[in-house]
Amino acid sequence: MKRIRDERVKQVAVGAVILLGLTVVVVSLLTGWRYMPGFLGEWIGTMMGIITTPFFMEASFAILGLVIVILLNHWRMTKDGEELVYLEQVTGPDVPANLPDHAKWAVYREPPLDVVEPSLLAQAEGAYAIGDYSAATEWIGAMDHDELKQTTTLRLRVELAKATGRTDLVEMLENELQQTHSGPI
Repeated sequence: MKRIRDERVKQVAVGAVILLGLTVVVVSLLTGWRYMPGFLGEWIGTMMGIITTPFFMEASFAILGLVIVILLNHWRMTKDGEELVYLEQVTGPDVPANLPDHAKWAVYREPPLDVVEPSLLAQAEGAYAIGDYSAATEWIGAMDHDELKQTTTLRLRVELAKATGRTDLVEMLENELQQTHSGPI
C-alpha cells in the first residue's frame, strides 16, 4: 500500500511541476515579449496575441496538453519498456483439479522459447534426477536397441538399477558398459 501512495505522490508532483513550469513560461512571455529586441520580440508578441484569442487559446492549450501527455508517455515507455507480455496458460485434461487458479498461468516479458521435444534419454535422465524411477524405466523401455547400447544410456541404466536395488542387473550392465569401452572405437 505504501508503494501505491508513494507513486501517487510522485505523479501529482510531476503534474504540479509541469503546470507550474507552463504557468511561468506563459506569464513571462505575456509580460516580457515587449522587452525582447527585434524580430524575436515581434514574433513572440504576434504568437501570444493569436494564442490568447478566445478560440485559439483553448485549442492551443489542448494541443499543448496533448503534446505533454504524449511526451510523458514516451518517456515512461522508454524507462519501463514495452507493455507487451506473453501469457502461458496450463489447460487440458491433464491439469489437476486441485491446482489453484494462480498456478495455471504465468506472464513473461520475453517471448517463450520454441517447444522442443526432448529425447527419450533426456526425459529418462530428468525422471531419474527427480527420483521418478518408474517413469525413467518407461522412457528407457521406449528406446530402440541402438539407443540402449549407447554409453550414456548404459550409465543411466546402471545408476537406475543401483537406485532400485537390482544388483543382478547392475553387474550385467557394468559388464556391457566395459565391453563397449574396450570394443572398437
